[in-house]
Amino acid sequence: MKERLDLGRAMREALPAYEASSSLQAWALEEARKFDLQSLPQPEPLSHPLRSRGWRLSHWPIAASLVIAVAAGWGAGVLWPGSRITSVTNATTSELVDAHVRSLLPGHLVDVESSDRHTVKPWFAGKTDIAPTVIDLSDKGFPLLGGRLDYVNGHTAAVLTYRRRGHTINLFIWRTSPDEPGDGSFAVRGYSLLHWSTAGLGLWAVSDAALSELEAFQRAYMQ
Repeated sequence: MKERLDLGRAMREALPAYEASSSLQAWALEEARKFDLQSLPQPEPLSHPLRSRGWRLSHWPIAASLVIAVAAGWGAGVLWPGSRITSVTNATTSELVDAHVRSLLPGHLVDVESSDRHTVKPWFAGKTDIAPTVIDLSDKGFPLLGGRLDYVNGHTAAVLTYRRRGHTINLFIWRTSPDEPGDGSFAVRGYSLLHWSTAGLGLWAVSDAALSELEAFQRAYMQ
């Protein structure tokens, strides 16, 4: 019992807390109720009401663990299997979303505004230790808006900003580190994130557009 309580406490402290939707909460509680009902023993004599009640209470932590697992999985914001879920990933994805949202405030989207890669790429010289690949993807439906510098979870990032059907896509680029998460897709607070690495650089595309749009962007950018 103590181990379960310690695990629950550790999960609450490590994972960001987001309120689950009412439908998700209802589903989790219904599954817990079903587990409890299916696990009930045969009725005991009325002379042992506390024994029966005690058995049910002893099994509630197991049923409740289902609710905890659902809440933890949703709160972490990682909805696709295969991604390496770590506290580093959680912190990075959360800060990336924060940086993306900040960029949408007036005057924060770009430091150099241009669709010309020959203007945007030289702007980063001397401002960061990487030379990001700058491509105008207007012919693929992703026009370049410009670039800026940002700082995310210990990384100085070169950021390229693109547009897609009314949606903004921020592409964060930095040097990979030993704790760089594996390639994968994530969903955090209603935003889509797509991560991949190439040539010693980690790239994160972040947008409120659908994941399929980010996948199309990745293919266009990497061509």
